[in-house]
Amino acid sequence: MGIDCGGPCEACGQVATCTDGIQNGGETGIDCGGSCPNPCSTTPTCTDGVQNGTETGVDCGGTCPACGGTGTTGTFTAKIDGTSFTATTITAINTGGKLNITATNGTTTLSLVPDAAFLTGNYPFGSTAPAIYTQGAIGCTHNSGSITFNTFNTTTKIVTGSFEFGCTDASGGTGNHSITEGTFANVSYN
Repeated sequence: MGIDCGGPCEACGQVATCTDGIQNGGETGIDCGGSCPNPCSTTPTCTDGVQNGTETGVDCGGTCPACGGTGTTGTFTAKIDGTSFTATTITAINTGGKLNITATNGTTTLSLVPDAAFLTGNYPFGSTAPAIYTQGAIGCTHNSGSITFNTFNTTTKIVTGSFEFGCTDASGGTGNHSITEGTFANVSYN
């Protein structure tokens, strides 16, 4: 541990920014207010990581998407090589201490298995924590990227966050692929 870092303080060597998905560095909200140029919204939203407004859970229920039920709630979107992807099926399962999130639409699937400690924060994808993109014959495992959990509620078992990763088709046929602007909200897990 360093001086004023680690333990209950911010991680050592981690620089607070206004885009890291974490309330830190003098911010009055997640990436807003205080030291950030953008003010925090005072209007409740379905993606602010707080149970407020008419919500019955964190960012779900009331005027937001319904809470609960793995595979039936939440949203999951991304851009795959610049083309919008919206999942029609989302499954999130605690597989012995790792959260496996799988989102599918037709023959396209994105799978995220981060080495997250069931806490909010940013986690890089790695050899034991893959991000995978498949579509038909394309089979693509990350070569870079990370996932950020803005909400990781172990009581209601609902997660919200963002991700991005780059990958190369294992068969080599389609080359490199870029998965950007990935978001998931109100995804429940069991």
